[in-house]
Amino acid sequence: MLRCVKFSCGAALSCALLFWAWPISVQAGESKPTWEREWDEFIEAAKKDGQVTIYHTRGPFDKLFSEFSKRYPGIKLVSVTGRGGELISRIMGERRAGKHLADMYLGSSGTPLDILYPAKILEPIQPNLILPEVRDQANWFGKQHHYSDPEGKYIFVFEGVVRSDMAYNTTLVDPKEFGSYWDLVKPKWKGKIAAMDPKLPGFPEGFLQFAYYHPDLGAKFLRQLFGEMDISVSRDSRQLVDWLAVGKFAVALAPSASEVQAGMKQGLPLARFEPRAFKEGIYMRATQGSLSILSRLPHPNATRVFVNWLLSREGQTHFQKHFLRIDPVFSLREDVPVDPAVEPYRPKPGDKFVPIYRSEFRELQAAFKVIDEALKR
Repeated sequence: MLRCVKFSCGAALSCALLFWAWPISVQAGESKPTWEREWDEFIEAAKKDGQVTIYHTRGPFDKLFSEFSKRYPGIKLVSVTGRGGELISRIMGERRAGKHLADMYLGSSGTPLDILYPAKILEPIQPNLILPEVRDQANWFGKQHHYSDPEGKYIFVFEGVVRSDMAYNTTLVDPKEFGSYWDLVKPKWKGKIAAMDPKLPGFPEGFLQFAYYHPDLGAKFLRQLFGEMDISVSRDSRQLVDWLAVGKFAVALAPSASEVQAGMKQGLPLARFEPRAFKEGIYMRATQGSLSILSRLPHPNATRVFVNWLLSREGQTHFQKHFLRIDPVFSLREDVPVDPAVEPYRPKPGDKFVPIYRSEFRELQAAFKVIDEALKR
């Protein structure tokens, strides 16, 4: 029996308050939603993990990681950066040596799709999603989660990038003359188009993926473009932009976006085609915005905390802010406000668009064969 006798009035009141507050506090703790209790447990377990190790491509990831560290100072974030191919080779080498050092990979969707997924060393994403705002597909573009792998389970895509991969000389081209990709093969532009060699590493394959797999373009379009338009092919991205700037060519396919932008800032007569100008629609890629969780990861709880934070509204807001560069980059979360400069590029309901980050658009050997044969004519 709880005894409060011989207390002063103040003490008796304190005792009574304690008596009533205790069950209320217990009840409040028990009233937490299941996900919130699980989340709290994961955070504590993540602190015991001590760290999360992320292999990622180059870019402003350090700024993004700094935001995470502010939110969860008890979880150390170990960053390993490099080119996508180098990182994947490193992961595979570590695996062959029996080492499991990486928790996750962040970067473009193509590299993990080509190597990590076929090697069967990825964990499914869905079981690692804890926060309701992350799990709720209504918060995402098209009311769904986006994946690049054929099973829709392992390579989560959270970034959208839309561009046309083409530039022009503003003194030679009126962009209003281009309302379709078929306008590129009009006799007027024969001998006036230059392109980067499609087989070069780092070539922005979006244009080829879109053209080859589009039902209104396909092999016929590529064959005519590369076989009948006397296209000049360069292996030097700066040379291609210089050619365009001095008017040697009117249109450039797959020039360096950064070098075109730099030339525009210098006042050179350069511009990039707006993707919405073409009636065939737009295509969307993920240049650095996909995540993959490695199997047998060394820090599972810390990884879950980071993944959920990154895919939360807060995390995606930070990602979009730091990665808004030359290209129109936006989060695929619908509740993350888009920068006004990017808004025109974001796909709208009813738009024709191709998600070229998906596996069914990845294979391009047949397209390369068409181009090779066309260029030999």
